[in-house]
Amino acid sequence: MRYVALLLAMLVSGASIAQKQIPVRFALDWRFEGPAAPYFVAIDKGYYKAEGLDVTVDPGSGSVEGINRVASGAYEMGFADINSLVKYRDNQRNLPVKAVMMVYDTPAFSIVALKKSGIKVPKDLEGKILGAPAPDGAYAQWPIFVKANNIDASKVK
Repeated sequence: MRYVALLLAMLVSGASIAQKQIPVRFALDWRFEGPAAPYFVAIDKGYYKAEGLDVTVDPGSGSVEGINRVASGAYEMGFADINSLVKYRDNQRNLPVKAVMMVYDTPAFSIVALKKSGIKVPKDLEGKILGAPAPDGAYAQWPIFVKANNIDASKVK
């Protein structure tokens, strides 16, 4: 009988722990890819659950979307490019969205090309076609990059 009481106590305490899991929706800035791995590793290893959090991670289609999700209250937290957040806060001063942690200590912005393209320095981009989604944080920096590298933007498609 004593073991039955102990078993019941364990089941009841286990049930109350499970009920105390706080749901947290986390919005990514982009699709599920390498940079999102740490969030999924934490889910798989039970780190969030151990802290009483039931975390779900959803993909995004750009930093601004993730910021909007958090600002609207649909998501408790999200991952976004700091440049997008600064611009967003400048335009939406009344919304309580702020950065609380830095993930990258230097921006991961880059222009990638095949060796055979002949692009060795930024000026070599003239006459080339670049691709980037409009809401991309790196794309938003393009005008600054053009000016800093004396590139004729009219010669880049």
